[in-house]
Amino acid sequence: MKRNNLEMMVLTALMTGLVAVATASIVIPIPFTSGYIHPGDSMIFLAALILGWKRGAVAAGLGAAFADMFLGFVFWAPWTLFIKGCMAAIVGLVVSKCAGKRHRMLIACGATVIIWLIFNAVVHGVILYDTTSGVPAATEAVQSVDPSALGSAVRSIQSKLMATALLIPLALLATALLLRKKANIVVPPEQIIGMTSGGLFMVFGYYLAGGMIYGNFTIPALEIPSNMIQFTGGFLIAALISAALKKTVFKKYFYYSSD
Repeated sequence: MKRNNLEMMVLTALMTGLVAVATASIVIPIPFTSGYIHPGDSMIFLAALILGWKRGAVAAGLGAAFADMFLGFVFWAPWTLFIKGCMAAIVGLVVSKCAGKRHRMLIACGATVIIWLIFNAVVHGVILYDTTSGVPAATEAVQSVDPSALGSAVRSIQSKLMATALLIPLALLATALLLRKKANIVVPPEQIIGMTSGGLFMVFGYYLAGGMIYGNFTIPALEIPSNMIQFTGGFLIAALISAALKKTVFKKYFYYSSD
């Protein structure tokens, strides 16, 4: 649907506010780190679907960065601006390029699977190195933390990484091979793939950002399971809201539609 500039500006401002409010509404701190999980990713996914990848990226980046500053996580704001903006852009681009094109869906799935497996292998190697060397750098990176508790948490993350490394590719492949664009499917497969790819980029981005902030790449590995839960929850909320809105007059406001 074509929309004038004023309407797009209003929608962009509205989605920026919704991203910020959703991010700041429920804050759950992540143990051993300075991060937190929240329901804001749901509005980021919706921003990409409603505004398109360019304006969706603006709303997602600014809204999430504003929330970081409001909550006192100012040092995370620049990273969040970039990571969340790219997250929304990836969602929008994947949806626009893959809609109705099965071969592109398979390519997107394959690329995401390969990148995710490589990422998990690298993180697993980093954790293995630090745990076998007594985690000295990781222990020094966080103040007032019991080293034994930290070491135990770091070691437990390895099995979770391996599980997600297997489950995520399987879920993506199942989506690409089994789903079809039918009237009874309320969430089109390209949106499922797009939101999954964007969410995994967010996990990857915050791991790298955390490593640079902490000066150590073991500590941010503790955030990976929480960030996985965060974007999965956001995915489900966004899918439900999107499916519900598309059955109302608000359907016309979606930039990307399955019609």
